[in-house]
Amino acid sequence: MFRKCRRLGYAWLVLNGVFYVLAPRLALKLTAKLWLLGFENVEELEPKNWYATSTRAAGVGMVAAGIAGLLLEREPAVADEEDTEDEPTEEMEDEDDEVTVETTD
Repeated sequence: MFRKCRRLGYAWLVLNGVFYVLAPRLALKLTAKLWLLGFENVEELEPKNWYATSTRAAGVGMVAAGIAGLLLEREPAVADEEDTEDEPTEEMEDEDDEVTVETTD
C-alpha cells in the first residue's frame, strides 16, 4: 500500500517538475492563485525574471528527484532473489572458531 503511494508521489513530483520546467510563469500564476486564495488582485501579481528562472531550476530538481525515487522503488529482478537464498556463507560457518589476539609489551 505504502509502496504504491510513494510511487504515485514520485510520479506526481516528476509531472509537477516538468510543468515547472516548461511553463514556469504559468505554474507560478496557478500556485499564487492557490496560495493567496483569500486575497484580492492576485491575478495582477507578476513574478520577476530571476524568480521564474529559479522556479525552472527547482523544476529540474523535482524531475531528477522523482526519477531517482521511481528508480529506487523498482522491484528486484527474480534472478537476484533466487541467488540470495538462505545458504550459509563462510563467515556464518566460522562463527564457532576461536579468535586469538597477540599483544606485545
